[in-house]
Amino acid sequence: MLQGQSATGTIEEIQAKSLRPDISLVLVARSLRAFGDGYVAILLPVHLSRLGYDAFGVGFIATASLLSSALLTLALGLVAYRIPRRRALLAAALLMLATRLGFAGIDGFWPLLVIAFVGTLNPSGGDVSVFLPLEHTVLSHVVADQDRTAAFARYSFVGAFFGALGALSVGVVDWLAQSSHRRLR
Repeated sequence: MLQGQSATGTIEEIQAKSLRPDISLVLVARSLRAFGDGYVAILLPVHLSRLGYDAFGVGFIATASLLSSALLTLALGLVAYRIPRRRALLAAALLMLATRLGFAGIDGFWPLLVIAFVGTLNPSGGDVSVFLPLEHTVLSHVVADQDRTAAFARYSFVGAFFGALGALSVGVVDWLAQSSHRRLR
């Protein structure tokens, strides 16, 4: 046997097979988050309007959210090399969950503004959150050089596709409500 080979293949082949679950997890997480982001991009202004906020209030909360995402991403970029990627992704996911729960349960403008600024709500169709650079780092570390372009293409595709699907699914709620209302007549 040649150096660097085992009975089941080269060391690189064995490492590539063991890293595939990481790639799948990143793509699944990206898909779910993109779906939620697409949904929120449409639903957040509707939700805030139904709470009684005018266009300025809705825009102010959305701006605070986008500004905080940019600042958090920059801050993480300064210290990310010191933090294990898994821990950083978990912390970002917990912050995202807390943000969503805060928006679901609080109606006041100032508390919502603080939650929008401190949290990771993404009121845009594209991913502008702290997850993007973290997941790019994960992909660049777990994908072989020759497969990197394809992995990033899949990452971008699932983000765009599921983001659009999430935005589209907001209309399904009204359609289902109308359909069930017609059946009850």
